[in-house]
Amino acid sequence: MKSIELYGVKQNNLKNIDIKIPLQKLTVICGPSGSGKSSLAFETLFAEGQRRFIESLSNYARQFIQKSPRPDLDSALNLPPAIALEQKNGIRNSRSTVGSMTEIYDYLRLLFDKIAEPYCPTHNVLCHKHSSSFASKQLFESHLGKRGYLVIPVHPHTSRTRLDLHAWLLQQGYLRVLLPSKTETKLFELSDPKLIKKGLPKSEFYLVIDRFEVTMAEAPRIGDSMEQAYLLYKSLHDTTDGTAYFIFNDQIQIYSEKLSCPICQFEPIQKSVALFNSNSPMGACPRCKGFGNTLELDINKIIPDPTRSIQKGAIEPFSMPSAESENKELLKFCKKQKILTDVPWSELSEEQKTAIWKGNEDFIGVEGLFRFLDTMKYKMHVRVFISRYRTAALCPDCHGNRLRPEAYSYQVHQNNWVYFSKQSAADLKKWFAHTSFSEHEQSIVFELKTQILNRLNYLCDVGLSYLTLERETRTLSGGEYQRMMLSNQLGMELSQALYILDEPTIGLHPKDNLKLIQIIKRIRDIGNTLVVVEHDEDVIKSSDYVIEIGPGSGLYGGEVLFSGTSDHFLKSPESLTSQYIRLAGQKDLIPLLKRPIDIETYKFKINLKGCQGHNLKNIDASIPLNRFVVVSGVSGSGKSTLIRQILYPALANYFKKDFARPLAFSKIDGTDYIKDVVLLDQASLSKNARSLPITYLKLFDRIRDIFASQPQAKLRNYTPGSFSLNVDGGRCPACKGSGVEEVDLVFMDNVVLTCEECGGKRYKDDILNVTFQGRSIVDVLNMTVEEAGRLFSFDAQLHRGLNLLKEVGLSYLKLGQSTSSLSGGEAQRLKIAFELLGAKQKQTLYILDEPTTGLHFREVDLLIKLLQKLVDSGASILIIEHNLRVIQSADWVIELGPEGGEQGGYLIAQGTPEQISQNPDSVTGPFLL
Repeated sequence: MKSIELYGVKQNNLKNIDIKIPLQKLTVICGPSGSGKSSLAFETLFAEGQRRFIESLSNYARQFIQKSPRPDLDSALNLPPAIALEQKNGIRNSRSTVGSMTEIYDYLRLLFDKIAEPYCPTHNVLCHKHSSSFASKQLFESHLGKRGYLVIPVHPHTSRTRLDLHAWLLQQGYLRVLLPSKTETKLFELSDPKLIKKGLPKSEFYLVIDRFEVTMAEAPRIGDSMEQAYLLYKSLHDTTDGTAYFIFNDQIQIYSEKLSCPICQFEPIQKSVALFNSNSPMGACPRCKGFGNTLELDINKIIPDPTRSIQKGAIEPFSMPSAESENKELLKFCKKQKILTDVPWSELSEEQKTAIWKGNEDFIGVEGLFRFLDTMKYKMHVRVFISRYRTAALCPDCHGNRLRPEAYSYQVHQNNWVYFSKQSAADLKKWFAHTSFSEHEQSIVFELKTQILNRLNYLCDVGLSYLTLERETRTLSGGEYQRMMLSNQLGMELSQALYILDEPTIGLHPKDNLKLIQIIKRIRDIGNTLVVVEHDEDVIKSSDYVIEIGPGSGLYGGEVLFSGTSDHFLKSPESLTSQYIRLAGQKDLIPLLKRPIDIETYKFKINLKGCQGHNLKNIDASIPLNRFVVVSGVSGSGKSTLIRQILYPALANYFKKDFARPLAFSKIDGTDYIKDVVLLDQASLSKNARSLPITYLKLFDRIRDIFASQPQAKLRNYTPGSFSLNVDGGRCPACKGSGVEEVDLVFMDNVVLTCEECGGKRYKDDILNVTFQGRSIVDVLNMTVEEAGRLFSFDAQLHRGLNLLKEVGLSYLKLGQSTSSLSGGEAQRLKIAFELLGAKQKQTLYILDEPTTGLHFREVDLLIKLLQKLVDSGASILIIEHNLRVIQSADWVIELGPEGGEQGGYLIAQGTPEQISQNPDSVTGPFLL
């Protein structure tokens, strides 16, 4: 069996390992967090595969591609071109949508360009081009038996005077005109002396071409008259498109060679692919420039706490030190207008609030202040200041649909662009599958329809059937983003490539795992090699080959514990991972005390009522407090909407921690039973390169105190600040304590280089002469949590903090590692350690979003025990989670579903894990048995 062969791999913590990975097979790399899985898969395998592919390109092509660093290994053989699909969603551009990322929008634009028909936005009738023969036919079809006038409109003519035009019409043999007035339209003879004396009107009038009754006997005459009307209209108005009116019983029927509405003469804009592209000036809404929203002043941000008075800074922008003069003007204005400044803002009358908001000639007002700041947006700090108080509001012109109004005139089978963009992948798939195209349309759109259906099928197959095409890519979770990219790769149908995936089951309900595994196998079966970093037992069982890295994390990992087929792996007695998989069904693996709940009689609970945000179907949910509660359900069922976008903002508003608006709900009860709410998500802790795990936990202060107390430090008059990375003193002046320097290459990606002055040590050389037990401050920062725990075991504060890091499974982290380099799961666990380190757990509700991301089976059990410890200390835990081990450990489970998107949003089950497993309506229940 031919294999990829890697020799002497020493990347990061890998211990000079040799490994073989079979080609055209599915290989899973498993092991504890920090053991070296990603170092092997991404930083070695992918980096080397990508580097070699780039090196094979021409010099011209290589200048546009960022060169990958060479990984630390001796040699690599049989390495195919590599494609990495990571779980991290790095998209921040609000223009990027599911439709654009999957290329479905590209094919939809072509579909609209080829077969879309224009409809009048007012009358919703099809716009036509009426040739003279087609107009005659239409006249017979709609007005047979009616008598009327065939006329053409005559506009004020610049090339002829009114007298010349009158004479010319008489000369050409035309006899009558219709002159409109306020009350009626009257018929006049062109030879009438009164009309000759008065002259033709300056405004528009109608020249009578013919009058007749629409009968079959008159057909030849009507056809000739229509042709004559079109020709005369073109001659008089110097245009290429003829127009004629048929007037009967004071009603007008319009016929035109222009593409227009037959009722109101609305003319649709010229159709093109760019017209349906919100990223093109041709198609973007002129007001929002294709973003779908505009930035408006947000009163909730400007006045975050309405219980404050004006004197105490209710209007936040005016309370800033830089706005001191404006604040004086505000107080002066209030005094003049007799507005009380020592009462809460909420108690002022609406007239008083409006006066302050709008201002007048004496006072700039809130809106006036921001209008003034808009004139200074060329300054960076002003732009940052303005952005703090503005929020995205739905564009009033396009209503969030991004395109210019003219684009919505075009419809495909009576559906415009908005219909397609708002449909879920599953619904759109049904529409294309069941819509009958005409024979002519089918010949045009066959390939477009095939490509669109293929991509929609792939989205559904990877468990993303609930996503709409207009959904912004930046709002997708890491797991959703990775699965979407996986569906894209399926659509490309590449072969002989190396795909590397990072935990593709993240955010996926167990019922969707099988679909995902089938997709991965389909990519393998067309001739590709797949390497998946994964903890999910279903994926491990379905693999062809397994590599286990371990045995521990950080310095204690980096060794190959097992390398072989999955069958042998599952029988391996030495493998910790295989032991967990074999014993997965045994519930005594987590011997935790359950806390009984009768939700009807239980007093301490939060009741959310009438939740309607996004796809939630007006549901009520009860969340018991002082308990371990899990919210489960398939992807897209509404879990994050209920917890992160309704419950958390509502509680944050109540506790005045945050003033973001929650999505729609009617009522919340039980807030008196808690004193605080904390969201522990996977968001990055800091973008600052000087932010470290020990600075986040406030342990670095104690370490600096210890170094400042050493004899060498006292001799040099060093203080704790001398060992700080955030202030000048002991830190390297060149890199400002970051250890690296970023070089801006203007037209290329910035390059990060190790600081030449300090060599990446971050400190001046003099500071490194101060040691504690033979170790300098740099040596301490290069230690792992476990090593530092032994060094500082004598100090109660440090020992407790470092021990908590070990408890949350972060013993392998280096003290000096930047927090910006942590994964989402690591960042979340660091936040948990921070909360445990504090003393405010009692009566606090902690909300966590999939904390098991990136955790090994053993670490999941460790996390469960840690969260149970928080509950025992008086806290309440609420987790959004798919992991079955966590669900089985919960005291109470709330399940939403039954499907994602519009088919979700219902509360389908709630109860203990045992009750959920027996509930016939539960989707999760069968997996808990």
